[in-house]
Amino acid sequence: MKSLYEYQAVFFDVGGTLLKVTPSVGAVYAKYARSFGYEGPVEPLNDQFRKEWKRMGGIESLGSNSGDAAEREFWSVLVRKVFDEFGGVKNFDEYFEIIFEAFKKKDYWHIFDDVLASNILPDLKARGVALGVISNWDSRLTATLENVGLASYFDFILPSAVVGSAKPDSMIFAEALRLSGAAPENACHIGDEVRTDVEGARRAGLASILIDRNNRFSDGYDRKITSFLELQS
Repeated sequence: MKSLYEYQAVFFDVGGTLLKVTPSVGAVYAKYARSFGYEGPVEPLNDQFRKEWKRMGGIESLGSNSGDAAEREFWSVLVRKVFDEFGGVKNFDEYFEIIFEAFKKKDYWHIFDDVLASNILPDLKARGVALGVISNWDSRLTATLENVGLASYFDFILPSAVVGSAKPDSMIFAEALRLSGAAPENACHIGDEVRTDVEGARRAGLASILIDRNNRFSDGYDRKITSFLELQS
């Protein structure tokens, strides 16, 4: 596989690739829920969130449904189901508006240390490589990336809930190619999930790099790395 710098365009996933929630989804939920009657611990909220996220199929379950109403409905149902397991919270609608806005803040997102240490984003941008984001995310993504200081590196940001196409669907990759002006064989996508990122990119004709910091997956992909520092070569 050729060096990353040889591509005309490089696309990035966000959650689990560039950013992670800090300290955790459950911790943020609990912080704001205390004044709404939740007195329980954090970890059960994390467990329930993961359970409900999987059951609902994540943000990609919106499919071609895009727009503020669709994504708010998705998150409202998910958050309510998380707390229903523990007796709910008072004034849920008020609580939901607070928690929905909270996840735009940089306070609750951490850029992976290896992303910063690799200097890969400024290096690629300086060399004239077209950079884009392809992420199964809602319309808060641009604001979140702006708030953590990463948005300026990208020529475009494509949240699935805005595009109306979620990875592994090829349409969102095709839109990234259109915006970058690159042919599929001259583009590469980097992400942390096999089905959405690796297989999605392959179907769209792109090269892919799997970032697997915790060695969750076996080898057998176009390229697998455990740190962004490996992208410097």
